[in-house]
Amino acid sequence: MSSQFQELSNQYNSLLDQYTDIYQSYITAINSGDNSLTTVPNTSFVSQSNISVINNSSIDNCQSSCASNTSCSGATFNNNSNGCSLSSGTGNIVSTPQSTSIVQQSLYYSYQLQQINSQLMDLNQQMSTISNNSYTKFQQNQKQNQQQEETLQSNYQTLAQERMQIDKMIKQFETLNAAYENGNTNVTANYYSYIVLIFIALFLILILIKLNVTSDQRGGGIAENSIKILLLIIILLIVLKFVNSLVK
Repeated sequence: MSSQFQELSNQYNSLLDQYTDIYQSYITAINSGDNSLTTVPNTSFVSQSNISVINNSSIDNCQSSCASNTSCSGATFNNNSNGCSLSSGTGNIVSTPQSTSIVQQSLYYSYQLQQINSQLMDLNQQMSTISNNSYTKFQQNQKQNQQQEETLQSNYQTLAQERMQIDKMIKQFETLNAAYENGNTNVTANYYSYIVLIFIALFLILILIKLNVTSDQRGGGIAENSIKILLLIIILLIVLKFVNSLVK
């Protein structure tokens, strides 16, 4: 609630209390038949007919003149001309600058009730305007908040999709990296196995060569040398085939 609305509300409640008190006084004056007169500044009494006009008068003299005349129901004193107009019959109090009305208590209370009622209606209209403006602003803010919430939801969904894509790319990278590392491990293992087998093949070749030389020194025949050469070829073929399978 705005400070302006609160201030208007306080004024409204204060006037409402005054209205209640004056209304009670109005009812009391009517029930008691009190015909005493009172003055109301900046107003005049307008009735059905005028009785007389008293010149060079005063407010007190005008009030006593009306009170002493049984036909007088109210009077108006002009502050500028000092004239007093006595009137009869029913009438009303009218706002008039530089004049003072002299009326009965019941009419004075009725006039006050009308004035306060008008002020209450004006305050009520102002509070209603502020309330409507606040409600319109509230609706606008609510609409903006809804739009912002929809934007945030849309951004969240976009970020969630992008996060899923990033997770997928990370998993693919990890899979490729693992495959690459496994491939390097296999190549390295095959490389070392290939080297070892080469040494084994060379070792066997050296042994066969040594055996062949020893056989020649002992005078071995052609058949024996042929068998050794054939055996050497078979061993080489076996080694090469095994190495080829490792490389694949």
